[in-house]
Amino acid sequence: MIKRKAKNPLYKKLRPFIKGTVAAVIMLLLTSLLLSLLMCAAGMPGEAAPVMSIIALCSGAVSGGIIIGGNKGKNGFFWGATEGLILFLIILIVALITGNADNNQLVMKLLFSVISSTAGGIIGVNLQID
Repeated sequence: MIKRKAKNPLYKKLRPFIKGTVAAVIMLLLTSLLLSLLMCAAGMPGEAAPVMSIIALCSGAVSGGIIIGGNKGKNGFFWGATEGLILFLIILIVALITGNADNNQLVMKLLFSVISSTAGGIIGVNLQID
């Protein structure tokens, strides 16, 4: 008989957050790459970059919210908003490290990440993704 190790209960509770955050960051990076290629190919002005970054953030936040909402199975509003705050904290840390912390942009990114991931959490609860 093979004995299996019991999984750490902390890991079980954090697993949806880890999966959602990783999915959100991957989607954010892929969307940013796609939009930057679109900007270069279409010859868009540099003033479009903040709008493109908000679009990429929203796509990442929605995907992270869907993952965490589907894994938790209930309270998608709360878990989605929590995922949005986690994603915003990651963006804030990166912005502080690189020195690109613009207060107006950060407030907008906080609002958009929380609202988008909350919507994703609600959608995820209704989809019930594992």
